[in-house]
Amino acid sequence: MIKMIVMDMDGTLLREDNTIDTVTREALLDAQRKGIRLVLASGRSYCKLMQYAKELQMSSYGGYLIEINGLALYDLASGKREVKTRLSPGDIRKLYEFGLPYELEMQAMFDDGIYIYIPESLLPGKITYRKEHHLPDDHPLTRGAMKFLSDNRQGYPNQMYIRHVDEITRPLNKVCFAADKDALDVFAEKIRLKYQDLFWIGKTTESWLEIMPKGITKGNALMALADKLHIEKDEILAFGDGENDIEMIQSVTYGIAMGNALAAVKEVAYDITDDHNHQGIAKVLKKYVF
Repeated sequence: MIKMIVMDMDGTLLREDNTIDTVTREALLDAQRKGIRLVLASGRSYCKLMQYAKELQMSSYGGYLIEINGLALYDLASGKREVKTRLSPGDIRKLYEFGLPYELEMQAMFDDGIYIYIPESLLPGKITYRKEHHLPDDHPLTRGAMKFLSDNRQGYPNQMYIRHVDEITRPLNKVCFAADKDALDVFAEKIRLKYQDLFWIGKTTESWLEIMPKGITKGNALMALADKLHIEKDEILAFGDGENDIEMIQSVTYGIAMGNALAAVKEVAYDITDDHNHQGIAKVLKKYVF
């Protein structure tokens, strides 16, 4: 019997337009009415998750947020939030200086904001793209996990463009590097060889690499939450599409990869469903829950 449904957000629960489709939303509301607990497990902080938790009425049914790939846990019913650790300014410097020769975009996140470093060589292409796609002149030049230019101001209202790492003086949640697939693949291999013993490093999409404190994973956070709630691993459905979902999918009996998931995710999944734009989650709920 399924007692918990755990879902990644980008590329999993959310469609490309950052919305939850009606069929999936109604299926998740129905699951909660049947006593099944929902958990949103994301690389996002609560600032970018709360609107979806409200849409799904999760606070009324004892839902949780596993934030920032497991770095924080938010109990929606009580409003209590627990933060395990953060990256230090020294950690940020190591990663920034290692990435500098590769001419990649770097974003360093805190709860409600981002420090953004974009090499000068990338700016002309971004400005041209913004113009060609008729985006407003104030549209951010930052890349996203799913889009070449992504506007994250609603969830991360405090955005600061920096020219040097010395401008970052506070602990942060994570560091992300963004680039086209081929360039990011080369960089990912190099930085893993250098720092895999110090940090968790993984791709969430072909153009987005995330770096977290060592030991922080969605899988570890989920197992701690399941133990707290006395829920067994064969009573959990977990959905994901990126490398930051692999530990979570492996930690439960019924780990489901989305149709759009990276190959490494599909390899470890119990089952594979349709993609995030075609009600992949709802189809699994119909199969395993309803």
